[in-house]
Amino acid sequence: MRIAVVAPSSRFSEEAAARVADIAARLYPEAELFFHPQCFLSSGHFAGTDAERAGALIDYANDRSFDAIWFARGGYGSNRIAEKVLSGLKTTARDKLYLGYSDNGFLLAGLYKAGFPHIAHGPMPADL
Repeated sequence: MRIAVVAPSSRFSEEAAARVADIAARLYPEAELFFHPQCFLSSGHFAGTDAERAGALIDYANDRSFDAIWFARGGYGSNRIAEKVLSGLKTTARDKLYLGYSDNGFLLAGLYKAGFPHIAHGPMPADL
């Protein structure tokens, strides 16, 4: 399973991503994690500007090579990009699994309302 990690809200550190990748490799060798470079950007406390955060999520959600989208962490911010993200998703984005919680609930609720069948409120890389 190829899992794309994006940060729709707060920045995620490269050190934390390396720890998460190490844990995943040891416990779930069949899973491959791909952290979007946007996760490590900074714009105030956000993981990049609204456009950068939305663009990263749209790009990975529409990429056929990924099976799942995992939100890196919570924190205020996903509500600011939810409308843009939802309007930018293509049919291929519907086939993916989506996992996160906290303010990512804005995105999860929007996906649910749009009829996306595979969404879950659950742990994120920041929890590890």
